[in-house]
Amino acid sequence: MVKCCSAIGCASRCLPNSKLKGLTFHVFPTDENIKRKWVLAMKRLDVNAAGIWEPKKGDVLCSRHFKKTDFDRSAPNIKLKPGVIPSIFDSPYHLQEHSYSVMDSPKKLKHKLDHVIGELEDTKESLRNVLDREKRFQKSLRKTIRELKDECLISQETANRLDAFCWECCQESIEQDYIA
Repeated sequence: MVKCCSAIGCASRCLPNSKLKGLTFHVFPTDENIKRKWVLAMKRLDVNAAGIWEPKKGDVLCSRHFKKTDFDRSAPNIKLKPGVIPSIFDSPYHLQEHSYSVMDSPKKLKHKLDHVIGELEDTKESLRNVLDREKRFQKSLRKTIRELKDECLISQETANRLDAFCWECCQESIEQDYIA
């Protein structure tokens, strides 16, 4: 049976003349940690299992998915250096540009979602606190303007202008805080 490269979109097949063309095929590592890194680097999903694809015993990757520096060429047979991870893939465009292209496990996604929801709640609480402080500041400023007017230290016109200015500044500040 002819072995084919397991990378999505790769048509490399292990044929008798493959080695002459400089194409080598490499089985997935037995070390589970390194094997997981290979699989994640491939960004291949298993549609049937609704998760990340898992290699089977005979699955291979061709040398096109490794850098030239990943190979040990000192022996007669070309081998991969220990611990190297494939890094050259021509993934479909919609998978190349996004950090979410490799699906995390549902448990990890739930943890991330909980974390984001927690941050959102903290941000909402922060915004409420800012708005409350803004209201207290505005109230205090208006009280001070009223007291200055009552003490005849400023005219009614100046008090009206300060009050309008105070309202304008507070509104701009609230809008900027809310938008940012």
